[in-house]
Amino acid sequence: MPRLTFARMLEKFCQQRVTTILSPRDAALFQNWLLGLLVARMSPPKAGHDYDWLAISNACGVDHADLKRATRVLSPGLDALTRDVRQNGGLHPRKASRAASRRIPRATARHTPAESADSNPRPETSAPPRRKPGVRPKPIVDFPESDGKLWENPATFTDALELHMRRHGDSSKHLARVLANGASQVDETTLNMWRRGVKVPRAARSLAALEFIERRYRLPLGYFRQKLPMTDRCTSAGTIAGITRAERRRLAWHLPFDFDRRPLKEREEILEWVQRVVISGSTEYRRFQAAAMRQRYAVRFPGLLGESTRPRGLYRFCREEDGSLPDPELAVAAVDAPAQLSEEMADLVRFKTATLTAFGYQRNGVWGEETASQKVEHLGLMFGALAAAPSGAVHGFGVPLESLTVGLLVFPIVWDWYIQWRERRRGFYTAWEVDMLRIAIALTRVDTGWLRQSSQLADRIKPIPNLITECDIAAIRADWAGACEQMHKHGLARAKEVQRVARIHRDPFEPVMVVLEADSPVGEYRKITEEILRLMPDEKRYPRAAAEAVRAFLMLRLGLHLGLRQKNLRQLLVCPRGHIPSSERRLTELKRGELRWSERDRGWEVFIPSVAFKNANSSFFGSKPFRLILPDLGGLYHYLDAYIDRHRRALLKNAADPGTLFVKTVKLTSKDAAYDQNTFYEAWRLAIQRYGIDNPYTDRGAIKGLLPHGPHNVRDVLATHILKQTGSYEQASYAIQDTPDMVAKHYGRFLPQDKAALAAQILNRVWEAA
Repeated sequence: MPRLTFARMLEKFCQQRVTTILSPRDAALFQNWLLGLLVARMSPPKAGHDYDWLAISNACGVDHADLKRATRVLSPGLDALTRDVRQNGGLHPRKASRAASRRIPRATARHTPAESADSNPRPETSAPPRRKPGVRPKPIVDFPESDGKLWENPATFTDALELHMRRHGDSSKHLARVLANGASQVDETTLNMWRRGVKVPRAARSLAALEFIERRYRLPLGYFRQKLPMTDRCTSAGTIAGITRAERRRLAWHLPFDFDRRPLKEREEILEWVQRVVISGSTEYRRFQAAAMRQRYAVRFPGLLGESTRPRGLYRFCREEDGSLPDPELAVAAVDAPAQLSEEMADLVRFKTATLTAFGYQRNGVWGEETASQKVEHLGLMFGALAAAPSGAVHGFGVPLESLTVGLLVFPIVWDWYIQWRERRRGFYTAWEVDMLRIAIALTRVDTGWLRQSSQLADRIKPIPNLITECDIAAIRADWAGACEQMHKHGLARAKEVQRVARIHRDPFEPVMVVLEADSPVGEYRKITEEILRLMPDEKRYPRAAAEAVRAFLMLRLGLHLGLRQKNLRQLLVCPRGHIPSSERRLTELKRGELRWSERDRGWEVFIPSVAFKNANSSFFGSKPFRLILPDLGGLYHYLDAYIDRHRRALLKNAADPGTLFVKTVKLTSKDAAYDQNTFYEAWRLAIQRYGIDNPYTDRGAIKGLLPHGPHNVRDVLATHILKQTGSYEQASYAIQDTPDMVAKHYGRFLPQDKAALAAQILNRVWEAA
């Protein structure tokens, strides 16, 4: 009997060490094989000075490549087993085979040297070749006959493969010979693992072998593939010329599995459609934005708002479409602000965000964190345009960096140049220019404008050829208040002029217009969540991919139930069942909401204090918190419980828990598991690309005509749905925590045209009920 203590040591080794490098199923197989060797008092097989990993793979049923990758982790356990077997009198497999060979009697006769020398050589005769012992291999037939019995179609891939191999009289060894004869590289061990359910086909060559088997058994094309569990990766896009590896990974999900075998013209057509519709979106604004991304010119203010190196929103406009870094010549166009300008911007942000103003200053209104970050970003773009070279791609003004100062904003000529530069760059004026002019108006307002109260900035202004002269500087130094008043009046006049001719460049409804035009927008958008469930990966095989799918499902479902803005949904905290929820005072201090279990209502409750909302002073709230019990519909509670209990931990791994409901997939390069504005937008957009957009080439996606979009559009879906069903702006405002006036302003175009018919439908329900 083996020592029980050592057996427990091996079990503990497998549970604590092996599971960190192998999947739970593979770790269990390796543990069973290891304990089997201990019972048989046999050492692990070796090949030279190393272990024979191929033999170990065949013996325990774990993939050879996975074992080789886990060599460092597995070797100490194998060494310990070898020592224990040697100490307790066990035999090494090689020694055992030698001992067995010594017991076999020799059949050759012995001859003395003399007999060998004196003997006459006999003439050699050609003997007929000896046939190998054993049963002759079964002949290879292209299309074997079935046994003719009736059969029921199994639901799983493992059962289907086992059934049809048995019906056609194929063993794993014979089918491997047939596949090898047909140039398919799948061996007997792999087939056995498929039949036992240990592994499933994932690689391109394995899927090609499945198609070969389907033809051999005269099954419909794709018969076995449809029964495979949803995987966490794709198998196409391996040979696309002229496309980077990063972009190839992004494209692979949206390409058909037989993409590499399709004609060149058809492949080009598929690629063009995927890049135009799925990746970038086919709107005019998206094309303009994609071109603008490649020209980085903003002045950055690192560290200004508690961020070390990259501002919150800058990279949203500066990333390449495939996620890679821009061209180096364009990358150098984005520069850090000089010390003087950074100091001035810090004073401005401090003035607008401080709880109490400094003595002697007055202000009208306070910036929140998001607003302050946005204003800094916009002013950074303005200073970047002024500093960019006139001969470059940006066609800026060429102001030296050391000449940049916030004091330049007091000159009307500076603002005129900037808004006209933006008009030339885009082709027309938009609301952006109006908003920028309103910043100038607020900064120069009498009594409360920060510029008007910061006359010391006049001493830092330097002459700029063709823009500001010495005389201009002397005039404003002599009368700073008069200069601010002149800029204030100029800004008011320019804002009215620009607003009169401004055009809408980005229609916010365009990506989801096909949903908003449906009779039931929420019912149409709900199809995306159902598609996520249809394509849900197998959690046992692909735990991280399953966790990401559940996260995407919950993002969309909670968005449809709550109608929150991105910030409130992204920062929503989670309190698991059985834990004490946060107090309202604590949530008010954090300006965040929380998802927690309500024992009184026996349901998941979303509680958000009113101060956490952008429109906290709206009449909708009346200083009361937002509270809603989520409905247990469509499996929502099932997936919420699974996500909080298991999937969220799978995404976090060993990273620090930020406490939010939605967390990023932690990778080696991840610094923080919490979402920010950009990463949350990208996560939502990725879910729409994978599950929302109907892809005619892969049969994936729920809605034809949908385009990539972010989380804010779900509010459009909710408001439009309520408006179409009730015709009431007030009820639609309840769904998105806003006022009827705002709903009428934004969604009035979707109000049903035949209002009399809508009223008749409500009245007719009385007779229908009777």
